[in-house]
Amino acid sequence: MSMMRHILFTRLLAEDLLQEASLRGIAITCLPFIETRTVVPSPLAPIWHELASQPIWAVFTSMHAVEAVFTGRADRSHPLPWRIYALGGETARAVERFQRVRPSITADDAAALAMLITQQYIPGSNVPVYFFCGNLRRDTLPEKLRQAGIPLQEIIVYETRLTPQKIERPFDGYAFFSPSAVESFFTLNHLPEPVPCFAIGETTAKALQAYTQHIIISPQPRTRFLLESIYTYFADT
Repeated sequence: MSMMRHILFTRLLAEDLLQEASLRGIAITCLPFIETRTVVPSPLAPIWHELASQPIWAVFTSMHAVEAVFTGRADRSHPLPWRIYALGGETARAVERFQRVRPSITADDAAALAMLITQQYIPGSNVPVYFFCGNLRRDTLPEKLRQAGIPLQEIIVYETRLTPQKIERPFDGYAFFSPSAVESFFTLNHLPEPVPCFAIGETTAKALQAYTQHIIISPQPRTRFLLESIYTYFADT
């Protein structure tokens, strides 16, 4: 019988996924290292009627931003007339869940998403581009759009707070879902020996590079694919 591997997840995981992992020889401990909350009162409240009627380009790089924008929307029977650019995986799935339509364009990381927007934006078109984000958002996307001369309006719709805590026992691997979780984890912890760190996507992987080179990136930015990466890794070791 193969040895049970113990993995720390830096976010909560659904019970069915925990049970499935256990059956596949992976014991997962969930310990969130960040907290997120929607900005209250919403900065969208005074302008929502205006935005909801315009064919704006809406940009999302976090499912938390999607939830903050669309939760509580009174009329979901008709999708908004927005062209939505979103990261793939859980962010795109959140758009589908709230808007009942798929995002117009998706990409695996912020740099690739910015490139697609830059390629499709017509200079002088005056189409408003809104980036709905959190207070700890990365600079990659807004910097690339501004360098391309695209007028970008940022609206912070959720806040992230780091919640670092000391880990008292070693694990066989660590799973990270955001650069903020990486920063929070390594505030009080270090990896005493080379152990695999699993990243949900390229942006999270880049944050991990400051602390380790033993990084396995999920082939798609979804929890299911990240779990499959963990199963495959330990099946081969």
